[in-house]
Amino acid sequence: MATAKPRLYSYPLSLALVVALLVTLTGGWISWWNYRSGRANAQTTAGELFDQVAHETAEEASAYLSTAPPAAATLRGLGALDAADLDSDALARRFTAVLGANPSFTWVSYSDAAGAFTGAYHPTAASTRVNQSHIAAGKTILDEHEVADDGTWTPVKHDADTKYDPRTRPFYTLAAAARHPAWAPPYVFVMPTKADGSPGARVPGITYADPLVAADRTVRGVFTIDFDLQRLSALVAQLHVSPHGRAVIVAADDTVIAHPTEELVGAGSDGLAKAAQLADPALRALVAGGTTRDVFDVDGTPWLARDEVVELPNGPVWRVLVYAPQSDFTGALVARVVSSLTVSLVGLVLAVLLAWLLARRVSGPLTVLASEMGKVGEFRLGEAAPPPSMFREIQTMNDALARMKGGLRSFARYVPRDLVRAVLASGQDASLSGEVRPLTVFFSDLAGFTTLAEGKAPDELVHFLGEYLDDMSTIIAGERGTVDKYLGDGIMAFWGAPVPLTDHAARACAAALRCQRRIGEYAARGTPLVTRIGVATGDVLVGNIGSSERMNYTVMGDTANLASRLESLNKQFGTALMINEGTFEAARATIVARPLDIVAVKGKSRGVRVYELLALASDQDEAAVALAADGTAALEAYLARDWAGAIAACDRILARHPADKPAALLRARAATFAASPPPPEWTGIHVATEK
Repeated sequence: MATAKPRLYSYPLSLALVVALLVTLTGGWISWWNYRSGRANAQTTAGELFDQVAHETAEEASAYLSTAPPAAATLRGLGALDAADLDSDALARRFTAVLGANPSFTWVSYSDAAGAFTGAYHPTAASTRVNQSHIAAGKTILDEHEVADDGTWTPVKHDADTKYDPRTRPFYTLAAAARHPAWAPPYVFVMPTKADGSPGARVPGITYADPLVAADRTVRGVFTIDFDLQRLSALVAQLHVSPHGRAVIVAADDTVIAHPTEELVGAGSDGLAKAAQLADPALRALVAGGTTRDVFDVDGTPWLARDEVVELPNGPVWRVLVYAPQSDFTGALVARVVSSLTVSLVGLVLAVLLAWLLARRVSGPLTVLASEMGKVGEFRLGEAAPPPSMFREIQTMNDALARMKGGLRSFARYVPRDLVRAVLASGQDASLSGEVRPLTVFFSDLAGFTTLAEGKAPDELVHFLGEYLDDMSTIIAGERGTVDKYLGDGIMAFWGAPVPLTDHAARACAAALRCQRRIGEYAARGTPLVTRIGVATGDVLVGNIGSSERMNYTVMGDTANLASRLESLNKQFGTALMINEGTFEAARATIVARPLDIVAVKGKSRGVRVYELLALASDQDEAAVALAADGTAALEAYLARDWAGAIAACDRILARHPADKPAALLRARAATFAASPPPPEWTGIHVATEK
């Protein structure tokens, strides 16, 4: 049966189409790259701007409040020098002087142990009042005076019983209990009732309280300086971050201290609003996900953020949050992309025309060259070379054809790069030597690599493998590990040599978890990978090992072999990260792991307890902690021949993780022994029959 001839195409037309495709791809790639690099530059610029705004805002807020401690200390010092009973009028005059010298203060006051209160405050920016009260016969008697510019007092208010007792207020109880200066938590200031009987304004504020402590450690009273936090909201409102960006100040408990647009004092509330209570969706999303993020999402829209700590003397921790939608900084890129595409379209038309004309000049010589190549295919190598061509590339092909006729050249040998990295930091002489030291050894293997390799071209596979090994090696090096060698797609590394590390097991566990997380990012890019890792801690022989001609700084011994066996053992248990008991004990304060079994690995008769590494303790992963607890209970019950207890613990795991293979395996064994108990000499050791 005759083979059908392939369909033939015109070279000029094909070249024009290829050029059009290349120009289209190039223009699209350039537009994409411009957008990508422009977006990265915009994010960098935005980050620098945000850092500057956050830093300046934090400094402004700190400076606004930092005048309170020295002023309060001065007042406390003067009070300590006075008589036992501080004169209210004299105090009031001092307070008005302090207010005049510190425009940022809203109130300056003193409350004594008998419930008497003396204070001066600014009801408006241009006026000052003195507020004095004392408790007599269970009633708080208030007198308030307006202070003129010349210092004279004019009575403006008298109340026979305000029911106000400063000793019950948070600022007093906090300072009296601590017996040292302290900041009261931000709260709502209720200014004194106006002379016409209307209620005073409700403003967000914060109080600095400094107790006056007698020699016998009794608290005589408390000096306070109050700040109106609305000034901080006015400060952040003046900042121009971007068209839709803003800066806010929040406390550690997500109380909003300052916001450029939101009302922070709710009707009938004694406290300031929390971030979750405001109508600012970006602030709610940022706080809910953690304020230290640089990028976060609001209803599918990316936002950028930065934060800065506000340092208050003897005070709480506040943070300045600066955030804006990413589109504020990348909007101009769209116009640039449109311009790039327009230029690419014009270039496409010109390129197609030029390609068509050029192809017509090339097709003739190519036809001759094709004829000559046909002769080579027929092994007619003695024919003369095709006539010379005006095009360099075609002439190069003619010369190559002539050389082919002279004989076949051997292929250049491919010399692979040397992937062996010598460890020289130990300072050891280049001679055969070694010592036995406790180290942590790491083995990893990329599962399904053969299948992965079959789906990639060789160059693509080499590039991918290089990227993968580089990622893993960078993580290992970041935890101060030493990469010993690459085993195809696998890695052998160790910790604790040549530079000794006291926390080598903890660092190896951290590196293993980071490697697994990095593997998860490959899946997000469309290349799902599974890497099995084995980690073992114990004594190994470490040093320069090899021959006199060639040596490597490496490790040898049962611990290294065990790490390799644990990597393979992951396949039987359906896990990805297995450690031995030595690693668990050395790093147990920093990791979360569950015991899997007592296993005698292939080639060994002695059993070792093995664990699945789940998370770092600092991750605060409640699910991992619960899994570790149930896994521990399951194995302990199993080893104690409490088959029902082991089955119950496994069932708890499987209820939350139905596909958990270790729990399923242990449950099946417990169920088997429940039906047919093992002999008395049974120790619980599971013998692995495979590597």
